[in-house]
Amino acid sequence: MRTVIINLHGFNSGPGGKAEELQKQFPDCKVIAPQLPYDPFQAIELIRGIIDQHSQDDIHIVGTSLGAFYGMSLSVIYRERLNIFYYLINTSFEPHLTLRRYEGEVITNYKTQEQFKTTPEFFNLLKRLYSTVKKHYSADCIHSSNYFIGTEDEVVDFTNFIDFIKSFEVPYRLHYSKQDHRFSELSDVVKAISYNSVLFI
Repeated sequence: MRTVIINLHGFNSGPGGKAEELQKQFPDCKVIAPQLPYDPFQAIELIRGIIDQHSQDDIHIVGTSLGAFYGMSLSVIYRERLNIFYYLINTSFEPHLTLRRYEGEVITNYKTQEQFKTTPEFFNLLKRLYSTVKKHYSADCIHSSNYFIGTEDEVVDFTNFIDFIKSFEVPYRLHYSKQDHRFSELSDVVKAISYNSVLFI
């Protein structure tokens, strides 16, 4: 059994500093940082393929922004798996609303130079995924998750997200940090991974 960390980047981004820092902090772990497609369901299927390849390993999913929302989606899919932990950073809980400012635009990924046009279908897919999370998220999902919020986030309003987590009336792990949306300082995330990982028991 190994410890595997899967790092999920946010919208219009790619693997980078977070994956490198996680590998530095956990040199004995396997860190996987896939380049996610823009299509939300294709992204979920890509991540599921990685998870299923490591079904016998302890898996720690670290997602930022849209990647954190994908983490919520995966926690619904794998809510009966006890060896997967989620670390959700500045979660874009309502991405079909948060990303509306890009509606109709052709955007260029600053890391890969890939271009993508935000069509109505893209927002419909995000809304479908959001509806699934809202309907099926459970106490089991909360028990396996740590939530991290940057108090100086300039992109996401977390009011609805926090209300949603609190509505289950079960213990939850919500961490606040004086950081912006990029959330580049990962010390609290590293501590949470260390606590959960059998590698450090």
